[in-house]
Formats: sequence, structure tokens, C-alpha cells
Amino acid sequence: MRQSRRLAISRPIPARRLSLAGGLWCVGGVGMSEVRRLSMPTMLSFGFGNIAEGIKSTAYGAFLLFFYQQVLGLSGSLAGLALAISVLSDAISDPLVGQFSDRFQTRWGRRHPLIAASAIPLAISFFLLFNPPTDLSQIQLFSWLVCFAVFARISITFYDIPHLALGAEMAHDYEQRTTLFTISTLFRIASGALITFTAYELFFPTTEQFNPGILNPEGYFYLGMFCGLGMFVAMVVCVVGTWSEIPFLRKSSAPGASGLFGFFKEFASLFRSPSFRAIVLGLFFYLLYVNIERSLNAYIAVHFWGLPTELISKMSLASLAGAILAFPMMRWLTRVFDKKYLLICVTGIPFINFNMFICGRLFFPGIFPDNDSPLIPYFVAFNYFVVGVVGLIIISTLNSMFADIADEYEEITDRRREGSLFAARSFSGKAAGAIGIMIGGVALDLIHFPEKAEYGSVPTETIWQLGLVYAPLASLMILITLYFFSQYRITRDLHEKIVDTIRTRRRAAQASE
Repeated sequence: MRQSRRLAISRPIPARRLSLAGGLWCVGGVGMSEVRRLSMPTMLSFGFGNIAEGIKSTAYGAFLLFFYQQVLGLSGSLAGLALAISVLSDAISDPLVGQFSDRFQTRWGRRHPLIAASAIPLAISFFLLFNPPTDLSQIQLFSWLVCFAVFARISITFYDIPHLALGAEMAHDYEQRTTLFTISTLFRIASGALITFTAYELFFPTTEQFNPGILNPEGYFYLGMFCGLGMFVAMVVCVVGTWSEIPFLRKSSAPGASGLFGFFKEFASLFRSPSFRAIVLGLFFYLLYVNIERSLNAYIAVHFWGLPTELISKMSLASLAGAILAFPMMRWLTRVFDKKYLLICVTGIPFINFNMFICGRLFFPGIFPDNDSPLIPYFVAFNYFVVGVVGLIIISTLNSMFADIADEYEEITDRRREGSLFAARSFSGKAAGAIGIMIGGVALDLIHFPEKAEYGSVPTETIWQLGLVYAPLASLMILITLYFFSQYRITRDLHEKIVDTIRTRRRAAQASE
């Protein structure tokens, strides 16, 4: 018989009926007939913590490249290279933090201390990332970007991986996992939309001196401070609001190989799972597409569509409206459709949506309205709205699928490895983010996009090339994404069989103690 794993709970816990949209959470150490539900305040607190990731992703993707390339004058290729170098730190930190989080043992659990410890370093590093000293040379500016991009990435790693693993541990039911991660994704999208709205409205208004307003260097001081403070508050609320769940979380299961070599050995065993390969690689190419477009959003909005910053801020609210609309749909969607088919159908929408508008302007200029048409803001707003709907469904479904893969891995190995699984998920996302921004930076250099370009000063040919990179070329990543998602194998029925096997094993282990 395999070595039995002692779980965090040894006493039965009565089921509690609470009003929330979710399924049942099967507590590892209770009798297998006992179930409990996560409370709505706990689920909201967990989701609120994802505001930190939403702020980071939005500020990184929408403002960082523009700030260093357009405002500070750093070469787009050097800015992209700096962020690519920072990915190397993720290649080391992500697996180590994932393993460390899985094996960490304290009276406060495995995940909460790491989330709490990362709050202050993340806030400080993010502020400094957007506030380099003045009068730096290209090499000095490049070095500053590398240093604090690495610092910020390592800090977010100590938050992001334990946070995702915590969600997988708290919710075990097929549907409640999706509910929990949908709430979390809604907070992420909402924070990104509100950061964009606040930045354009308060920090970067259009003035006679700065048109567009995002050329104003003073605004980035307040952006860095606002983002750092927002991430700190989100992480504190997450820790405090989910603290009551610590007694119900599993302790570390059967040990595996430790260290960086141990992670890659464990990762190799994970990679033998077709479902794990499908989701990790599919996520990478999807987020690569997202980050190429996000890194160029400011350029497209100002120079391709001719929108002032005050109007751009309103567009972010359209994506929030889309996410809010999608939120109540998720419970119904996951009950009617398997996650795999839901994911494939929704992922194909951006390929049509983005190309429809951008290609209409690129290849049918006589038919598609010009920038002075009152229809243009509505076209752009509709695009943002669709992004909000699609983004919430895709990200929340993917996170839920990673948690299902953790169950599959436990069935095969008798070990829980949420930390290592979400380390791979985190690295895939951060690598796609950095490479996407790097591609955006190199593309700006290749098309010779001018520095500190004001509205109306960019050559028409350059704007056409910018649109070509933004939609038709970047959206090819979607086709690769769809291929990998089609290889996912864990259906609802298979997951129920996996959970039954795990429950039977736990009963046997409990009976033998």
C-alpha cells in the first residue's frame, strides 16, 4: 500500500448551507460523506486578491513599453530585450517558489505567509519600475528596467503561485472551482479596466503640451504609486479574508524531489499528461497574442484610430461591462458545456473580432469609415466589450482546468502538487507577457515608429504597418492556441471518476490509521 498522507483535518466538519453560486467542497480529512461550502465572503476575498495580478498585467502590458520607448527614449528593441531577460529570473524563481510553496509548513498554512510576505516588496519594486532617475543613458536606463522588472517579477511570483494554488485547495468541486476562479477573474479584469480608466482620466489628460497625454512623464509617478498601493491593499485583503480557511487546507502530501533539478524532473512527469501539455502550451500562445496586442494598444488607439486619451479611458469601461455580463453566464455555461469545448468556442472569437475591424481599415479603406466618422468610437468600444466577455470566460476556465489537472496528478502519483502546477502556469503566462512585449518593441523599431510621436505626426505607411502587426500577424497565435486546446482530455465524466478514485483511496488511508 502507498504511504498514506496525513491531511490537515482529522475531525468531521458538518456541512454548512450558505447562499452562494458554487458547488461543494470535499474536505480531505473528513469522512467522505461530509461536504462544506465556501462562504461568499471567502470567495470574494480570494478574488479581491487577484486585483494585484490585474494591476500588474495592465500596467506592464499597456504602459511599460510606451513609457520606456516613447517617453524616456529607450530603444524599443532594448526595452523588449530587458523584459525578455527578466523572464530568465522566472525560469528559476517560478519552479523554486512552486516547490517551496508545496512543501512549506507553518502554523499559518503553506500559502498565506508567502502571499503576505510579497506585498511590500511588490509595491516598492513596481513604484520604482515607473520612476527611474532622470538623465540616464541608454545603457543605464536598460539596466534600471532589467533590475526592477526582475525584482517585480520575483515579488509577484511569491504572490501569484501560492494564490492560485490556494484557490485549487479551497474548492474541489468541478463547478465551484469555475465559480471561484470566475470571481477571481472578474476582479482581475475590473482592476485592469479601472486602472486604465484612472490613468487616462487623472494621470494622462490631453494638454497643449502633451497630445496624447500619455507622453507626460509626470503622470507615471502617480501611476506607479497608485498601482503599488492598489496591489498591496489587494493582497492584504486576500490574506485576511481567507485566513479562516487555513484549518481546512491540506498539509503537504507525499514528498517528491526537491530543488531546481527536482522541479524539472517533476515537470517532466507533468508534461507526460496530454491535458497538461495542451493547457500550458495553449495558454502560452493565447497570452502571447494578448500581450503583443496589449503592448501596442496605446499606439493603436492614438495613432490608428485617432482617439484622445479622454475617450480611450471610456473604452476600458466597455471591457468591464463585458466581464460583468459574462460573470452570471459562467455557471450556466460550465453546467451545459465541458470546459474544453467552451474554451475552444470562446477562444476563436478574438480571431474574428480583431481582424474584422483592423483588416477592414487596412484592406478596405474606401469602405471602412475614416477616423473622423462618429462610428469609430463605437467600433472600438464594441471590440473592448468583446475582450471583456471573452477574457473572463477564457482565464477563469483555464485556471479551473489547471485545478482539475492537479486531481489527475494526485490520482496517478498520490501527491498534490498545486504549487508546481501553477508555477508552470505562472511561468507560461509571464514568459508570454515578456516575449509579447519584446515582439511589440522590436516591431516598433522595424517599422521605424518615431519617439515622442504626437497625434497626426506619424507617416501613414508606418500606421498601416502598425495595424498589420497588431491584428493579422498577432492573431495567428490564436490558431496555434486552438490546436493545443483541442488536445485537452479531462471531461466532466472523467473528472468525476478521478475524484471518486481519490476519495476511495483516502477512505482506505483513513481506515488504516
